[in-house]
Amino acid sequence: VDCQQNAHMYYVILDSAIDRNNVLAQLRENQIYAVFHYVPLHSSPAGQQYGKTCGQLPLTNTLSERLIRLPLWVGLTEAEQERVVEVLTRCITQGRDD
Repeated sequence: VDCQQNAHMYYVILDSAIDRNNVLAQLRENQIYAVFHYVPLHSSPAGQQYGKTCGQLPLTNTLSERLIRLPLWVGLTEAEQERVVEVLTRCITQGRDD
């Protein structure tokens, strides 16, 4: 059967030692438009107004601070994918605080 993936999102969770904003800026400098992806519902305006939480949800908060969404679409070529991986790897390697 001839099928193609219809995924619309590919995300990466950065190590906590990596500055996400720096990685996003470096990707942008290389014309790779990754974005911050996830605002936890409990900290969004609607979530604060209508939702309920039990406690501070530190795991949700830290994952939100470390998650980025990489470009992904059906026409993304293999060469473009490889370039995204290469640039992201370089950003992550250079972006460590340790």
